[in-house]
Amino acid sequence: MNSVYKELVDDYYDYTKLELGLSPNSTSAYKSDIDKFLNYIGDEHISLEGYINFNKDLQKIGLASSTRLRYQSSIVSFMTWLNETQDENFEVSKYIFSISKTNKLPDILSIEDVNNMINSFDSNRLLGVRNSLIVEFLYSTACRVTELCELKLSDVDYDQKTIKILGKGSKTRIVPLGTYLTLKLDDYLSYRSQIKTTIPYLILSKSNRKIDRTAVFRVVKKCAIALGLKNDIHPHSLRHSAATHMLESGCDLRVIQEFLGHSSISTTQIYTKISSQHLLDIYNETHPRL
Repeated sequence: MNSVYKELVDDYYDYTKLELGLSPNSTSAYKSDIDKFLNYIGDEHISLEGYINFNKDLQKIGLASSTRLRYQSSIVSFMTWLNETQDENFEVSKYIFSISKTNKLPDILSIEDVNNMINSFDSNRLLGVRNSLIVEFLYSTACRVTELCELKLSDVDYDQKTIKILGKGSKTRIVPLGTYLTLKLDDYLSYRSQIKTTIPYLILSKSNRKIDRTAVFRVVKKCAIALGLKNDIHPHSLRHSAATHMLESGCDLRVIQEFLGHSSISTTQIYTKISSQHLLDIYNETHPRL
């Protein structure tokens, strides 16, 4: 990477973190995207030709349109900042072009698959109890990975049977604490109480620190593969599955919106498409007059 750009990326990272107040995940994602682009062009100056070639190669390797849109947003934001702070003169508008979003629906687990995942861990070991809780929590609350990692012991209210979740944009929402999740929490907390730590976070890593996103991804991924499920199952699959199962059981879409913490109902409406596909699959498998 060009050494001049490297220093500027570090400055831009500080800008997004300190002045824009973006979350650590967002700032890291911006920096990662920009670093990959700058590594791609090497010692060359940022140019429209290099940028277009970069996007073409991203498409060739099969990167999802949503990811390519994120790259575009990160790189264009960096260039805009360069114009404002480094006297660059990039014609930013030329770097913004249409990337059509695909309508690929997220992978959904069956209720049986979810139960099998939850019950697949060794209930006689702390690590097994913790991993089982991770899967149960992601499904029972339909929370995001970061939301689970940030959850604190004090966010669980046993008296009110509720959980406070800190979502995107520092927005909090309250979700119910269900019976199955309560049992898993009780098992885990009985083990956790034996660990001498002042860390306030609910889920701990192997080294008894706050668990990170990658560890949660590994738990879910390894579990799914071990059970012979699809290789592309990940923590968000449990969130999608929970929302879909609720909708199929008659839950109102607005309630699901609140449960998931979506700011717009249009985001939640993807689950109506998933349920329609599920209905079609069941019809094709079972209807005697097909």
